[in-house]
Formats: sequence, C-alpha cells, structure tokens
Amino acid sequence: MNSRSPKNRPFSRSVPAALALVFLAAPAASAQSPFVPPFQGLQPDLIQGVQDGLATGDPKVRHVYVAAPDTLGVIIDAQAIPYRPLEKYEKQPGDQIRETRPHSYGQEGKQYFRGRTIIRDGKTLGEIFGPKQDHYSPAYTLEGEPLDLEWADNKASFALSSPDDPAFRQATSPVEVSRKTKPEVREYVGGQRESTYRHEVFLKFPEPLTPGLRYQLAFENGSKVGPGVTFTFDDRRLRSEAIQVNLHGYHPEDQEKIALAGRWLSEGGDADLSGYKTFEIVEDRTGEVVFKGDVTLQTPASFDLAEVQRDLESDALTMSLYAMDFSKFSRPGVYRVVVPGLGSSFPFRIDDRVWRDAAFIAAKGLYTHRASTEVGPPYTSGYKRPRNFHHADGFRTYKIDPEIFYDEKRFPKETTPNAFGRIQAAILDDTDEPKAWGGWHDAADYDRSILPQVHTLGVHALLDLYDSDPAFYEKFDLGIPESDNRIPDVIDEALWCMDLFLRLQQPDGGIPSAVESIEHPNEPSWLLLQPTAVTPPTPATCHLYAAAAAQLALALRKYDPARAEAYRTSALRAMEWAEKNQSVPNIYDSRPGANSAEAENFADLWMYRLTADQKWHTQFKKSLADLSPENALRANLVYSLMPADQVDAAVQKKAREAIIRGAEAQVARTNQTFNLGPSRNWWHRIANPPELIAAHRLTGDPKYLRALQRMAQFSLGRNPQNASYTTGLGARQVVPFNLDAHYLGVPYPEGVTTWGPIVPTRDPNAAPLQSLDGIHPPWREWPWAESYFNVRDYRFNEYTVATNMAFVLMMHAYLAQQADPS
Repeated sequence: MNSRSPKNRPFSRSVPAALALVFLAAPAASAQSPFVPPFQGLQPDLIQGVQDGLATGDPKVRHVYVAAPDTLGVIIDAQAIPYRPLEKYEKQPGDQIRETRPHSYGQEGKQYFRGRTIIRDGKTLGEIFGPKQDHYSPAYTLEGEPLDLEWADNKASFALSSPDDPAFRQATSPVEVSRKTKPEVREYVGGQRESTYRHEVFLKFPEPLTPGLRYQLAFENGSKVGPGVTFTFDDRRLRSEAIQVNLHGYHPEDQEKIALAGRWLSEGGDADLSGYKTFEIVEDRTGEVVFKGDVTLQTPASFDLAEVQRDLESDALTMSLYAMDFSKFSRPGVYRVVVPGLGSSFPFRIDDRVWRDAAFIAAKGLYTHRASTEVGPPYTSGYKRPRNFHHADGFRTYKIDPEIFYDEKRFPKETTPNAFGRIQAAILDDTDEPKAWGGWHDAADYDRSILPQVHTLGVHALLDLYDSDPAFYEKFDLGIPESDNRIPDVIDEALWCMDLFLRLQQPDGGIPSAVESIEHPNEPSWLLLQPTAVTPPTPATCHLYAAAAAQLALALRKYDPARAEAYRTSALRAMEWAEKNQSVPNIYDSRPGANSAEAENFADLWMYRLTADQKWHTQFKKSLADLSPENALRANLVYSLMPADQVDAAVQKKAREAIIRGAEAQVARTNQTFNLGPSRNWWHRIANPPELIAAHRLTGDPKYLRALQRMAQFSLGRNPQNASYTTGLGARQVVPFNLDAHYLGVPYPEGVTTWGPIVPTRDPNAAPLQSLDGIHPPWREWPWAESYFNVRDYRFNEYTVATNMAFVLMMHAYLAQQADPS
C-alpha cells in the first residue's frame, strides 16, 4: 500500500455553504471581543431598541422574549472590560517596569516576575511580555455604568402597553419582578477584580401577550437603560430562551430529535408552560410549517432545594421541562422549532453530515493546541497563532535535578498540590533540552504532560476510534497538515502528542512526566518568558506512556512499520525503567488517571496486546483483582473488546459485565431532565462516552447509541444557556479560557469544549465560587444545568485536550461512524 485512498473530507477543508450560512455567520464566541457581538442572537429587525456593541456607556438591552404566556424576559448587559490585542512596546523616557509576584528558581536563585507592568506618566500602560520585552497587553479598563439593581427590581420601573391588545391599552406595570444576574467578564482592573454582568429580568403581567400584536415596553422611574423597546410579538420568529434545541443539528437517522422547553425565573420560580400544547418545525428561510407535534411534560420541577442540591448525581431541577419530539421528521434542511404563543428556537440543520462536521470541528481543537508549530489557515477557518515553545526560536527548556524534585523533606506530598515548587527548586541553570518541542498544550497553562494532565487519555481516545473501524478512519480527513500522508488522521494527531515524549525518552528508558512552567502562566504562548522545564519520570508516567505507545505501535504496523517498531521498543524500555525505579514517588497520584496501580495494570494489559507474552497477561490479571471498579474502568474497556482467543474467559466476562453496568447507569441518566445527569468527575461534565461506545460495540444495542446522541445534544445547545459548549459549533457558544486568542485579538480557536456547568454542592472545586460576587440569586440556588458563567475561570471555561476535548471528538466521531459506516 503506497498511498491511501482519498479521504471522505467533511469540509473539503472549507465550510459548506449551508453550514456557513447558519452557523459560521456568528463568529467564534468571545465575551467582550471586538470580533463578535457581545450578545449572540440579537434580533434588531424584530425588536426596536435593542443594542449591539459593548456596554461602555449606559446598560444595553440585548433581547426581549416571552418566557411564559404572561411573562417577558428582558436581557440587559451592564459595563464592559474591552479585550484589546497585544501592541508593540516602544520604550519612552520615564517609563518604569514595576515587577511583582516574584518566583525564585534554580540553584543560583534567579528570579522570574510573573507581573511586569509598564508605568508611564504615573499610569498603568499594561503588562509587558516577550523575551525581548517588546510587546504589551493594554491594561484592562472597566467602562460603563452598572445596572441600578434597585431600579431593575422595582415593578414601577416597567410599563407594557399596546395599540392592538385591549388588555394593555393602558400602560400596565408587572405584578411581579424577578431577576437573574451572572458575571460575564472578570479581570483585574487597577489591581482589583472587577466584573461585568448580564441581567435577565422577568416581568410577570396580569394578562398574557397575544401573538401578532404590537407592544411597547417602557423603562421608567429614572431609567438609564433608555426609554424602552417596541416589538411585534411574532411567535414565528421572535426567539424565546425558553426553547432549547441542538444548535448544530441532527442526522436524519438519529433515533431522537427532541427539543425542550422550560425556564427558571429565579425568584419567580418555574415558568408555567403547561398551556402550550403543540409545536411546529418550520423551514428557517420561508417559515413553511413542515411538521407538527405535541408538547408533553417530561420532568416536573422539584421545589425542594435540598433535593435539587442533594449530590452530584441528583437530577432534580427547579424548572419543569417539556419535550417536543420530531424524531419522525428527517427531511434535510435548516429549520426552527416554533411553539405558537411562546416563540421560536435558534435555527438548526438536519443533514447526513452533522456528526462528521461536529467531529471535524472537535478535531480542530486538538490541532490548534499543537505546540511548537504555527497553526492557522488552510487548516483553520481563521484562527492563526505563531509557532511557540520551539528551541529554534530561542525558547529554552531547562532540565531538572531529580533528587531535588523528589526531595520529600523539602516537599511533603500532602502540602504540594502541584509540581510548581519542585520545578522552581530543581531547575538546572545552565541546561537546555532542545528536543522538548511538540505535544499538545492545555488551555492557558501550556503544560504538555503525561502527568499531571494525562494527555495519553486523548491518545487512547483517538486510537480507540481507529480500532473501532479502521476502514472508516482511513478515509476520515481531519484537515490537518498530515492529511495527505498514508497514515489515518486520527493516528497522525495522536503522534503529535506522543512524538514529544518519544524524543524525550532518557537513555535509561525513563519517560519525563511533563514539559511545564514554574507557575500558571499569564503570557502569550509564543512570547513565554516564564522558565519551563522537563520534569523527571515516575513509574506511573512510564506506565501511562507505555500503554499509549503500545496501542500506537499496533495501529502503525499497517502504515509505517518502522515507526511502529520504534514505539514498540520505546514502550518496552519504559516498562523496564518503571520496574527498576519503583521507589520513585508518584507525586501526582491524586490526579484523574494518575493512580499508580491503575497505570501499571493498564500498561501490563497493553504490553500483553503488543507482545502476546503471557507474563504481561498474568501480571495484568493479578493486579486487576485489587483495583477499585473506578480504577479498573480503562482496563475493562480494553479487555472486554479483545478477541476470545486472547483472553481469560472468566476475566473478560467480569469486564463486560462491569462495562454494561456502567453504560446502563449512563443510559438511565440520559433518560432524565436534560438527558444528561451530572457526572462525578468535573472533567466529564459534558462528554463521557467510552463506556457507552464499548457497550454498543459489544452488544449493538441502539439504546447506547441513543444515549450518546442525547449526551451530545446537551453540549451542543440543548441546555438552559441555549449555547454550545464547543467553539465553532452552533450560533451561540460559550467563552473558552484561551489566552492566546485574547492576546492575538482574534476569534477563539474552533473545537474547544469547556468544562460546562458545575453542580453547586459537593463538587470539591465549587467552594471558591462564593468569591464570584454579584451573582443573583446566590449561586447555590441555581439549577445545576444553568450553573455556568462566562467569566475567565478554570472551573467553568477551562479545558484539557485529553479529557473533555478528546472525549467530545470521540463522541462525535463515533456517531458519525455509525451514521455512515465504512
């Protein structure tokens, strides 16, 4: 085989016209970027008085919609912290550089200052960046007037009138006002954390609004929000935030196509939508009705706050959800859901490339997080980032003294939650590691790691896809630079991660744990000045690497035997190092996937698959029995799918039973509320597909595929945010924590999936959220599915390439594969 067949390219490296028209017309999400509307979904043609642009003056009205027959929702943005791209710094006489937040590193006690602020004429110009100190990020400014909350909560501030509706011939004040307030942008301004806010004010009137009639909502009582808005209640087009739909779309053969209706009105409680009995699917451009169905109550609201907040597995919500099932409709096109008397949804598509396109975009997320290479067109739709972390550009990566790094007297494990202090102390001043280029980097941390971030999980996700249907993935073009070689693209993307660690393998076989900086960076990746080092091996690191290298070696045999053999040899050497160095501590053992016993067991299994040597099989079976069900999951996923002639039948039977149990639990969760029960793991809130995929491969039962489809639909917009959690998918998207795009002043890279909403109770990462002031009602009273805030905060909109991003790709690609098998 000298070359592979032309791949079935989802976009032919460009966006199809229909998709571009509906979904890419709205640029990638950014909270207050100059490249995107601050409010995605403005309808100025229907509502006179709504305003685009940053709220740098008075608060701005973004949208007015019907939230219940007698209730209007009014969305108001107040204040702005404009994001401005980097500028070239030219020093002027009198300029001072104020250095703060010092970190000492190396044996010589050198200092790195995380804060380097330019002071000009007594004022802060911005933060200076780069090895040459020749770029700066303009200082943040908080601009505009805050919303007067007393005014917003006062019934006398609002009056609804109509020249057409007799019930509102006289201006009428609401009988009840309630409000939701969320921070939108949160940055340091003048040394203090400041936030801008989005307010959603709910106005309950004594009578319902009538479709087709004109209304004027006046803002009175000293309003600074303007005089008000006028609109025709066009329930065929006026979008209601109470209607939630998969914004990306549906495959014609998806088992379920279900939109949801429901709204939590804060102190106003559950929106009463019980009077809406029918819905319609209308063609987006013409408004032609192509399908009609019934609105049915899916889940009644729970008003027991203790039940709503019970634990991470509680699915209770303080809102009722109504289902609108159009599964029988499959004609390709672009449509909206219309509930007569309530309003319209965002547009969505039905076509046979939906899941392929979703997988293609998700794969872009991995490509745009490749380190040490320039990324951009023609491999992206617009995002462009310079090459970063490359020795040829003068970037230096230090080596580490392992004795200092692992000094337990200096660094008691229980007081060292991360490796930053160890790296600072253990850097060898006069060293450099020129092979430390490549790999994927996470979010704004830029770490490329086996531990602590377990990027090998992303490698396994890609290779598991390949193993599930090699013929399909031989044709599946991800639009990456390697797309024209003879290796399937999912393997090529895995290689970009793994080749870094193959290059860094030590002469004794040890695999370094990470390429990581001495603290969380706050700089552009391509201008990083922060000292960065290669951290030393642990047995767990070597085991995790060996497992991924073994799977990669098996996948490569058909396409590149020489590289396959290189990974085979490397995996064996890593296993030897782990065996000889068992006393080296795993300082990352509390991180997801980093458990030492789990890593060794998983590596033994993959070494058995690679070599067919029974010694590995024996070791695997012996250690498997000692693992908890949670820590045995990854091994069970692999062993359950192995051929019968390669396994112990009794062990495989138990593995399959465990996988089916886990998959059944996920099926049960997707039968509830938003069809996505909260996950125990904060990094699996949006997508956790491995068990469902394995169960489907084992049984062929369509219920597991249906559960995957439901899981995907929540993350693609069928949620209270009415927003996709993946950039590049859907007309409204959440904001990822991506510093590079911010500093470049460009739209965020496509294919980034954020963590998603947090359950406001026992989540260990939740406690500090009390510091997010200004949230109303108090954060712990919010329904879990709506507990997401666009602030730049790791608990919501950070991400890792290996878990949520790679798992979203895995989910979308498997659905594409099932919809269009090879």
